[in-house]
Amino acid sequence: MEKDLFLPIKKYFEQYGYVADGEVGDIDLYMEKGDESVAVELKVKLDFRSVQQAAQRQKLVDTVFIGIFKPKDLNSRSFQDKIYILKRLGIGLIVVSKRMKTVEIVSEPVVSELQNYKNRNKRKKDAISEEFKKRRTKSNTGGVRGEKLITGYREDALLVLDTLAELGGVATTKAVREQSGIKRSTDIMHANYYGWFSNVDRGIYKIRQAGYDALEEFEDTIYLLRRGGTGSSN
Repeated sequence: MEKDLFLPIKKYFEQYGYVADGEVGDIDLYMEKGDESVAVELKVKLDFRSVQQAAQRQKLVDTVFIGIFKPKDLNSRSFQDKIYILKRLGIGLIVVSKRMKTVEIVSEPVVSELQNYKNRNKRKKDAISEEFKKRRTKSNTGGVRGEKLITGYREDALLVLDTLAELGGVATTKAVREQSGIKRSTDIMHANYYGWFSNVDRGIYKIRQAGYDALEEFEDTIYLLRRGGTGSSN
């Protein structure tokens, strides 16, 4: 329960000279040390509601923490994403072990500038921009799960597949590359990521049944690709 967090966190701060009490103006744990005021919102788990309440407390006190029991997934990607949000808001996070009641501050209540994160993730940012530019059709629907995305790679593979079909379903890598205009066409057929191609001889590929099925499944996308779209092709 939330009240089981109160005493361990109160004692932790008291050893550093803070004077603390509970339920001051609806604040679960309120403390002062000199001119500094601190609030701790005690929650069973870290969720949107707890973040919302902590953000409201920032209007009233100098420093705000959220106190929770130490979760088993503390080091997981999903939980670290939650800590990222807290850092952007300048809200600290305190965890208390259920068994030993030991207290640990895992995130300080200091605002982390967004530019710092952007600098760390520049490679991913560039990769997103590059993928966007490669996509010609821009035909994906956002917010869906489990559907096949039309990526830049898939678009190239569909053009290679359609070209191979135009060449009778079997052709040399040179013929496919020249007619499709896709420079990496040979690599695409060799990798066979979607299972559409089959290597029948040196430098010769044919369409597998999965490829013919794809021609029907992605007929609309192929039509858009043949009409031309935005972005670079290779």
